[in-house]
Amino acid sequence: MSTTRRSAVEDLQESRPAAAISLSRAGVTRSAKAIRIRHLGDEQLFHADISCFCDLGPEQKGAHMSRFEEAVNEAIDEVVLGEALRIEALADRIAQEIVSRQHALRSEVTIRASYPVSRRTPVSDIATQEMYGLIGVAAADPAGSRRLVGVTAQGMNACPCAQGLIRGQAEDDLRADGFSEEEIERITRLVPIATHNQRARGTLYLGAPRGPDIDADVLIEIVEGGMSAEIYELM
Repeated sequence: MSTTRRSAVEDLQESRPAAAISLSRAGVTRSAKAIRIRHLGDEQLFHADISCFCDLGPEQKGAHMSRFEEAVNEAIDEVVLGEALRIEALADRIAQEIVSRQHALRSEVTIRASYPVSRRTPVSDIATQEMYGLIGVAAADPAGSRRLVGVTAQGMNACPCAQGLIRGQAEDDLRADGFSEEEIERITRLVPIATHNQRARGTLYLGAPRGPDIDADVLIEIVEGGMSAEIYELM
């Protein structure tokens, strides 16, 4: 009877496995949370999906799955509810908590949140709303941590494949009609080449050791500037 009771309370995950093999990326995904993040100079409430993983040493049988949730909840309660943070700083805090709680060799945390921005179309002056994404990623080990911030934004791109095919056909037709290579180059450079539009989502990550905060809105401007047009301009 006493043997049964001892085995019932045995910490199986902390016990030594029969085969000394390290586990990598043990964890949980898409843990939905409401978090408060400092953005655009204000504190805003975001819906976020949090994914947490850790790498374990060969002497540890497994990860305590409940401790992932504990680490996330306590980081939100202790840090976010008391002080709004940037999303990458929260990911950093959770990653460090996981290393400590799981006795892990390494941990990785990704937080994805979305938020709306109200705008007016430049020509028709119609109110519209665009959804943007904020991403915070952090990796930690007992020696320290690194983090990055990311953004996602939608836009429209001109398809380069169709444009290349039409350009090639135009060059062949001009060449067959007797135009010189210099004339063909000048014509195709001055005359717009037809193509079709395609909806696109751009993602940009910027990572660095701990240091000055990175403004996510600057990254969004870079993403949108790399597209042929922003979605709201075409509405």
